Amino acid sequence: MEKSKVQALSSLRKIPKINEKKIHLDSLKLFNRLIIFAQRDMTVETSLAYELTPFPLSLFSNKDQKMNKANKAGFSKTSLKELTDPLDLTNQSCSTLVVDGGWLLYMVKWEQGQTWQEIANSYLSYVQCLGRRSQKTIVVFDGYSRSPKDHDHIRRTKKSCCDLQIRPDMIHWTPRAKFLDNTNNKSELIHLLSSTFRKHNITVEQCDNDADTSIVREALATATDDSVEVRAEDADVLVMLVHHIPSTNHPLFFTTSKGSYDVRRIREALSERERCYLLFCHAFTGCDTVSAIAGHGKTTLFDRFCAGDIDEHMDIFLDTQATKDAVIQAGTTIFQYIYHAPGTALGEIRHNMFSRKAAAGLIKPETLPPTEGAAAQHSLRAYLQTQDWILLQSMSLNPSDYGWTLGVHGYEPVPTLDPMAPEELLQFTSCNCNGDCSNRRCSCKRNGVKCISACGVCKGISCKNCGHDGGESGEDSEIDS
Repeated sequence: MEKSKVQALSSLRKIPKINEKKIHLDSLKLFNRLIIFAQRDMTVETSLAYELTPFPLSLFSNKDQKMNKANKAGFSKTSLKELTDPLDLTNQSCSTLVVDGGWLLYMVKWEQGQTWQEIANSYLSYVQCLGRRSQKTIVVFDGYSRSPKDHDHIRRTKKSCCDLQIRPDMIHWTPRAKFLDNTNNKSELIHLLSSTFRKHNITVEQCDNDADTSIVREALATATDDSVEVRAEDADVLVMLVHHIPSTNHPLFFTTSKGSYDVRRIREALSERERCYLLFCHAFTGCDTVSAIAGHGKTTLFDRFCAGDIDEHMDIFLDTQATKDAVIQAGTTIFQYIYHAPGTALGEIRHNMFSRKAAAGLIKPETLPPTEGAAAQHSLRAYLQTQDWILLQSMSLNPSDYGWTLGVHGYEPVPTLDPMAPEELLQFTSCNCNGDCSNRRCSCKRNGVKCISACGVCKGISCKNCGHDGGESGEDSEIDS
């Protein structure tokens, strides 16, 4: 049966651009295509000063074009939790329990056919059970105003439902996962939970945006006078607690689904250098608002950073008065250190690594370091996040000045401000034929490559050189007629 030309909704995904031209092409194919042209028209070394891909693959995923996701849980386990033995707090009372409300939302199962008030009462029972050993319970909820966390919220969203208004007496029919994937629905539920909790003497705080810094502030404020337990799963909270915990005789415990840990003991097990640079290392090597660096794990980099001789550059990220130029220069130097080439320009490192990998016949652009421009934006995002954690204040600086841009769906990371490829190479990535691209008058055909959506007339879909068969990737499909 002949396929219809009607596109499935899945084909309307975001298409990357190079110099405002949409490039509907796999990044690896584009990289190899531009390298071939560069060998003919310029030196490869010159061309590798550019990413040669629609976005920096060392920092962004080729699958969804979002920032590389970091293994935060693995880092907190190997670098922090394993420094001490987990504790059994069954018979240990704490003056105050601080609960991460974002985690709490996913801990209670819902039954379809329940009213929203019945669901809220289930959450109340769960929190009361958590706080049975505490004199006071504080629940801290996220707010969902615009912030760099927007990028991570979008990443986690899969198939959400539409916006719903809820009342205590209304019956719920929507699956929990779909309901909670919509941030407006979360806000509606948080409003009902807050009202229910407060009626039962449970303190509730809802932040303007991310709750992590508020959770830590609440815990630290109480720990100066009495014992505190923090119930959360996010590694960011543990990292901040370890960094900020004061010298006090009052215990501060961090409890996850895997066990409870004495934060003071973790801090004492770290060296002075590790304590000093923990926040910076956690941010620069990847977190919710900063890309992980392809091929470089957080734990390995943390150990290298703390054992190396780059203190003066890491100190820049801890300086609340640092200029953006200083941050960019420090970040570039740290990237040189990561790729074992201190003092060597990133473009030169890219060329040297490319030459070695080309000789072995295996070139993956994500294994090359980012270009100067991509490293600069990464460094600015890392500085912004480090400062938020140091000051315990979300949005302490304007994200638009530090590697983010405000788009339709919230803040989006800026991959780089530099061109992704030289202009003289971009002309070879597409044709402008008036014919069917079936002969060598077509520059794409002449160069042995398929037409793409950046081509001026055919758009890579209406010629004999398009090579399309239901789309260029598994996500593009057509509807059978």
